[in-house]
Amino acid sequence: MDKQHPSRLRFNFGFLLEAKIGTNRIIELEYPTIDVEDITLSPLTGTLNVTRTSEGVYLSGELQTATAVTCVRCLIDALASVQVSLDELLYYPPKAAPPGELFIGEDGYIDLGPLIREMTILELPIRPLCKPDCQGLCQECGANLNETECDCKIDDIDPRLAKLKELLEEEEL
Repeated sequence: MDKQHPSRLRFNFGFLLEAKIGTNRIIELEYPTIDVEDITLSPLTGTLNVTRTSEGVYLSGELQTATAVTCVRCLIDALASVQVSLDELLYYPPKAAPPGELFIGEDGYIDLGPLIREMTILELPIRPLCKPDCQGLCQECGANLNETECDCKIDDIDPRLAKLKELLEEEEL
């Protein structure tokens, strides 16, 4: 992490690590816009529930956010709203964490940015659309069919199946 630009999603759980097991705190998140590595979340809101456990801190919560995506049909930028559920055990001390698991640093701090980024990406649609009825681009001229109509004649027949089309047309006569 860049020391000159610390993450706004870096939290101090040191106070909770000193508390007895079962101690609980609620953290409200409300960021109009926040950059998390290579994505911008705008806005990021929600509630985190943190509870002291024998292994560290149990983190759960529901976050709402939106991020920029590219429509797969017309290639324009759009916003995708997502609901992110968090359900993680943050180990403490760090040496108690199994390989690959999240842990709270010796100083009591943890940056939740990478976790929130990962969970947001997992919730994004695989084929994002700018709107449900997006018409996409003309496959001949490339015009955005949401904004304009084109006069291109599109022949959707695979050349290998053209003979079958001819047979069907002859049968109709």
